[in-house]
Amino acid sequence: MTTDEHTPSIQSWEDCSTMAMGLRRTRCLIRLLSFAAILSYGIFILASPRQLMRLLEAAFDVTNTGAVLVDNHASSLPLGFHRTAYHKHVGTFHHNDNNDNNHHNATSSSSLRISFQLHDPETHPLTNKYNLYVKCPLGKVTVGKKKVPTGEFRSGELPPSLLRVEDDIDSRGIPRSGRVLDFTVSISTNLKILLIGDSVMVQLAQAFDEMAMMGTGHHNSYNNHPQPTRSIVWEAWRGHNGGTIAAPTLGGGATALWRMTALLSKSRKGKPPANSAGGGWSDTEIDALLGHSYQGYTTTTTNSSSNKHNSTVTIGNFDVVVFRVMHGWMKSHEITHDRVVEAIELSHELLGATTVVLMTVPFTNNVITVEEILKVKEINNDIREIARTWHTRTDYNGGVQNVLVLEYGTYYNHIIWSSAIHLGYNVTPPLRATEQTFDNEGPTFLLDRLQNVGEWPASISMVCSDTSSLGTERNKCDRNYLYLDGMHTCPETLASRYGVGLACLIGCAYNGRRTTNNSNNGKATNANREEDGQTINNNNDNDNVELHQQNMRACEQECNAQFLSVMPLEEDWIDTNTTLASFSG
Repeated sequence: MTTDEHTPSIQSWEDCSTMAMGLRRTRCLIRLLSFAAILSYGIFILASPRQLMRLLEAAFDVTNTGAVLVDNHASSLPLGFHRTAYHKHVGTFHHNDNNDNNHHNATSSSSLRISFQLHDPETHPLTNKYNLYVKCPLGKVTVGKKKVPTGEFRSGELPPSLLRVEDDIDSRGIPRSGRVLDFTVSISTNLKILLIGDSVMVQLAQAFDEMAMMGTGHHNSYNNHPQPTRSIVWEAWRGHNGGTIAAPTLGGGATALWRMTALLSKSRKGKPPANSAGGGWSDTEIDALLGHSYQGYTTTTTNSSSNKHNSTVTIGNFDVVVFRVMHGWMKSHEITHDRVVEAIELSHELLGATTVVLMTVPFTNNVITVEEILKVKEINNDIREIARTWHTRTDYNGGVQNVLVLEYGTYYNHIIWSSAIHLGYNVTPPLRATEQTFDNEGPTFLLDRLQNVGEWPASISMVCSDTSSLGTERNKCDRNYLYLDGMHTCPETLASRYGVGLACLIGCAYNGRRTTNNSNNGKATNANREEDGQTINNNNDNDNVELHQQNMRACEQECNAQFLSVMPLEEDWIDTNTTLASFSG
């Protein structure tokens, strides 16, 4: 048998073994190196694009923004945390054992205030146990207290693109693989977080409480500390939450809900409370929230260790207030710049918060015309501008320090566009869509609604699992496992991304930032403060404030892009005893 002169073969290797010194040995070595090069190149070109991207990212430390990062060892991430392959501001910490207490310990540091772990729903399900009414039961669809069948059915199956994907290309051309909605989350925090909003926010808050109280199965993480309790402080009406507090969370903090039908405003004080329209509230409700006590623990720190002691804890004030902007209860012309600013200011004045998270307004059955779509876009742009410029206010150091944006509207877009593709609509895959794409394509299909079903008909792409069940009258369809109606989610599937996205955003404001005893009840002052172990003089701190804001905005963008979207989650983040957290540093 003859072989090509430049192609190594078994016979050539045998010849090489008997070659003498000199030229023949050199020729043998060249042949072996050539074979190795050909073999390596073959492996390289057969490797998946995702693996090749990871190799390049590891070599050059590049994020999905295209920016080159500093070396991990020079970063401000806490000891043990490493940036993910795709983020500058999101880090992972892998625990070498399976002790559930590791997640709790990760948030015991004064510089790490909130973190999270991701789980498989089969091993750590989100039970939705605090939500008794507004959820998506499987099987025959019914309406009303008497549960009258509608003739529709909900199977619980999701479009494949919303389960797990392989090498899905995002808008920057980067291939991503992993889980989309097929995960749950547990959250550890020592912060006190209050969620304010209507029935949609109630859904999300109920799920967030479960995530923060380890309802996914980690109760042994509390060890000898007080077990968590969820207290209904008052009912909006019989059986429906008005104000609730869950504490202590994993990490020692608290999560709370205040049901309200409009943005917090002094003009609404003393008006009828939820579920009446108008956003009424009273000092009684505030006193009930801030005066609530629970069995928790306090931490004392010495030079060598931190010790926790069981004690009675009173809320006193909240660190973070999260507002759902209640479009629907509020008309678009009522959601003004001044009304949003007033709500932010009152969150500090009435509740003590120094960080506020604003949720953008999504498309729902309350957005009934193209003109209303444009008005919602204006509201969302204003929300983003308020957050971006908040630190330039003259009273910045006297109240709320951080205003963050949770892109809830974009999250709905990603889910709705994915559903629309599954139903056969000709729209762009959401990971490759820009804001302009959503603006252009939305009016072409979002207003295609179920017919003759009342005042607020749902968009077909929001609620239907298929088009074959629509029939000629197009007034009913078998339901998907994404939205209960044209506004409320199926929290069983959509709440986890909301919860992890919110935890990530809050970390952008708190993780890695420590205040000294010069702080005033958590409020920043013009005295010295400490960030990432370095003392900074606030008297000449404009540059440092601007730098923090730039980093926080970059962190905010990463959290929204990764979690308030259909961006896949890496499989090695799921049930691998890996803690994730965000950092603005």
